Amino acid sequence: MMATRVAILAAVVLAATVSGCGDSNNSNNHVAQPPPGAEEVTVLDLGTVALTAENQGQTFDVGVAGASSLVIVADGGDATDIDIETLQAPSGAVLVTADASDANPLTGSVSPQDVGGSVATAIVPRLPVIPIEQGTYSFSVASFNAAGTRVAATVHLTAIINHREIPTTGVLSLRVFFVGTPGLNAASAASSVPFQKIMHQLTLAFGAIGIDVQVVDLVDIGGEPGTELAVLDVLDSTTDRTVTDRNLNRQSDEMDALFPLSGGRTGNVVNLFFVREFFTQSGALAVSGGLPGPSIVSGTNQSGIAVSTLGGLDQQSDTDLENIGLALEVELAGYLGALGTVDPDNFTISQQLALLRNPAVVSRQP
Repeated sequence: MMATRVAILAAVVLAATVSGCGDSNNSNNHVAQPPPGAEEVTVLDLGTVALTAENQGQTFDVGVAGASSLVIVADGGDATDIDIETLQAPSGAVLVTADASDANPLTGSVSPQDVGGSVATAIVPRLPVIPIEQGTYSFSVASFNAAGTRVAATVHLTAIINHREIPTTGVLSLRVFFVGTPGLNAASAASSVPFQKIMHQLTLAFGAIGIDVQVVDLVDIGGEPGTELAVLDVLDSTTDRTVTDRNLNRQSDEMDALFPLSGGRTGNVVNLFFVREFFTQSGALAVSGGLPGPSIVSGTNQSGIAVSTLGGLDQQSDTDLENIGLALEVELAGYLGALGTVDPDNFTISQQLALLRNPAVVSRQP
């Protein structure tokens, strides 16, 4: 049974309401259709919730109408493991349960989320069998340490409601950061043949399912961060116990430092971070901050995808550039909510659905 609901913020923005409820059967939620000409995407800042080890039973309501998808992001800062522990649809269907042995209809795997991750993201729908419902969704969040014990955390909650009609095409905007990349920066990117080859490959893969990929911003990361993060620690089986992960969130501390550099910038965009190279023996060429990631929410520890230039794109063969592009395609698809093994040359129907309905994909402007 759901625990007593408590309010963090009551907000009414376009087609969404957020509130908390007490033990009575009465609800103060009001759900309205978005007015004509309203923005396609509503981003609701739900404020923060202070979780304690003893009290993690709060549930929160998000009302949606005229929506094609809903994204809930729970940002725990430097927390070890934040989960969206329960999620219930307006019909009462349980999409995520707190029992780790339960099947999770939202993703087809067990719930809650895998151990590790300072940011938790839930996307409805990700599978065709879980349609978006109009009405009030209820959810709760939890915080764990590496041993699976509940611990305190301050979690910032965001809901993103996509008001687009069920789309078949759209535009995905990217912001690209350059972090110590030899011969490649914001000024030279447009004339860099290797960089443009990678972007062209990305455009072809997503264009095949109706998504027009556009680079809308180029940013250089200089100074101390640009020097320290150019060779980026990646936490995997080849670097476990070698790279630092002080908060034990299963992501290197350097990646925890990299993705927040996207903070303070506006726009419905996804962040890509090109670095000089990765510190790993795994052969990884791209690593996302979350599968799925927090969509268009920037500034969190998992707000982006890191891409290796293998020491410099100008030194790479066409095959190397193709492999970098392929790795980026796979990570970007997973970041936007695609489930299962991703083949960018043959996205499944379920993967196409997830990608097109992510709020990061917006309508083409007339």
